[in-house]
Amino acid sequence: MSQEQLEELMDQAEELQASPAKVAILEQAVKLSDALGDLEQSYAIRQDLIEAAVFGGMDDRALVAFAWCISQSDQDPERFPESDLLWRYKWILGSITSFPNVSTQRIQQMEDDYQERLKRSGHGLKAVYKIRMLNASYMGLIERRDHFEDKWRKAPHDEMADCKACEIDSEVKYLNSKGDYQAAIKAAKPVISGKVRCLTVPQRTFSEIIFAELSLGNLDKAREAFEKGYRQVSGNPDYISTICWHLGYLIRAMDFPRGTRLIERHLPWVLQANNLEQQMWFYSHTGNFFERLASQEPDSRRVRIPESLSIHSPEDRYEPAKLAQWFQSQAAEIAKRFDVRNGNDFVSSCLVSNRALTFGLEKKDSE
Repeated sequence: MSQEQLEELMDQAEELQASPAKVAILEQAVKLSDALGDLEQSYAIRQDLIEAAVFGGMDDRALVAFAWCISQSDQDPERFPESDLLWRYKWILGSITSFPNVSTQRIQQMEDDYQERLKRSGHGLKAVYKIRMLNASYMGLIERRDHFEDKWRKAPHDEMADCKACEIDSEVKYLNSKGDYQAAIKAAKPVISGKVRCLTVPQRTFSEIIFAELSLGNLDKAREAFEKGYRQVSGNPDYISTICWHLGYLIRAMDFPRGTRLIERHLPWVLQANNLEQQMWFYSHTGNFFERLASQEPDSRRVRIPESLSIHSPEDRYEPAKLAQWFQSQAAEIAKRFDVRNGNDFVSSCLVSNRALTFGLEKKDSE
């Protein structure tokens, strides 16, 4: 082990975009730096690791690295300034609801902690209000969602708040969660038109448009959002949640060739990410896809399914109905874990309503 080896790893990481490969290299670098006993170097590398993991679709790795960094900052704030971590704290809180083993109490404690750190650093609270709103929305805590939505809108913008494009995207998400689909589509126009954009918007917003247009029965407009949006996210594992609704469109359109290719391409990403929420949504849409396929073309067919899944067949040949049952049952089991954590049946009910939406059914017909 040597400093030269560490520098070589960092040079390799520097050449890569955020991805599982970059995360793996940075994790090696962290181990080597820890072994060399350079605390400041280990801190700096973990900062890079957090960013690579968040934007490379591996949020669980970011959580571990961030916990280490925040601990160092709390122990020695002059050496490791708290201000260096506040933006990354937003990233962590933006994914924390994805892990059902993290309790509601713990999530809200972390939100409280972040709010206190913002105050201590002299920042406004718009950033944390939005996080609280979105987390409550993901957990089906509607009163809490609306309470913080009001605070978010009223809070002044400051340097810790997200950019205009991300703020618009959050507005679209909120309106969709309320079922106000026309307003969501209208709110999204500045980013969809390209007038306002950032690193991740409008890429993420296209899936919200697909959801809204399908909810309104506008299949042609949903197709436009799919055609424009999918190519922007198809190469990045950070967009698994977004890709789920691109698959949702293909289910509604009964585009079985493209749907099969999408599943084969992205299912390995889902397994690599180790994010149960993303896995649940992708499994659910995948199960719905194969159920729709079975209703039209029930004969067995070749599908590339990763060997790590228990449904895998060495012949790569499957009956669509059996794939549907397996993926839907897996998604339902994960949903129960979120429901237990959230104290409601919100997530399970979303699986049911999403199936109805992608099948073009009324909710009452989806039982």
